[in-house]
Amino acid sequence: MTLHLWLEAYKSELKKLGYEFSDKVVIGDFFYEHAKTAIKYPDIDFDAFIEKVREYMTRNVPHMKLYSGVHEMLEKLQKSNITLALVSSSPRKLLEEVLGLTDLAKFFRFISGFDDIMKHKPDPEPFLNIIEIAKLDPKTTIILGDSSHDIAAAKAAGIDSCLFLPAENKIFYDFDKLRANNPTYCIENLKDFVDLVLT
Repeated sequence: MTLHLWLEAYKSELKKLGYEFSDKVVIGDFFYEHAKTAIKYPDIDFDAFIEKVREYMTRNVPHMKLYSGVHEMLEKLQKSNITLALVSSSPRKLLEEVLGLTDLAKFFRFISGFDDIMKHKPDPEPFLNIIEIAKLDPKTTIILGDSSHDIAAAKAAGIDSCLFLPAENKIFYDFDKLRANNPTYCIENLKDFVDLVLT
């Protein structure tokens, strides 16, 4: 549940700068379009600020929660000889720490972080890159993601997508708008993804 930890990180570092915003404002103004954020808040040295946010994330990784059923899902897929890869917009160092502390590293044969590529979702490069590295067949590859950028990047890469809509994410997204991106599939819990892939 990295989104929740990012929210905590932004709020903590903003408070140090004298800003106390609602969750909705932090998510809307700081999560996605950093160039616009820097313009809207010219008093914030954004490069230095975002570095502090990332440092908070790294320090607090041990407190990160997991979505229900993550280990069970990955274990079943792995036992069924499904190649698992992780593509994230988080820095690789943070990814590796999270995977180690949550005991998830053993499931992923390939990972790609923010600093491994030049272009980022919704550009297809992150997915095309991992397909090439892992020697995956695009026709039998499916992306499990929770954002419109995940779905757009999957479409641009020519691969199927499954939109994950857990109740915990309602604070971050308008689910109706996410569904309007027309993913190949939609699920609300990870058990359904296992059934989808293995059926």
